[in-house]
Amino acid sequence: MIQIILIIVLIYLLAGVLFVIPFLLKGIVKVDEVAHGGSIGFKLIIIPGIIVFWTVLLKKWLNALKKKQND
Repeated sequence: MIQIILIIVLIYLLAGVLFVIPFLLKGIVKVDEVAHGGSIGFKLIIIPGIIVFWTVLLKKWLNALKKKQND
């Protein structure tokens, strides 16, 4: 049972790692306009948070895209 939970957590975190690159390149400015022009140091600091909260950030990104399409 523990092995299954660890595998699920690993898959979740790996998905977060894959999400980091496109989010830092395109999505972060859609979710938070203040982050536009953020330094490399700032982006390195937020990577662990992006990995953990990637599902929440993906939802915010998609909502921002929908909002932009409706405008």
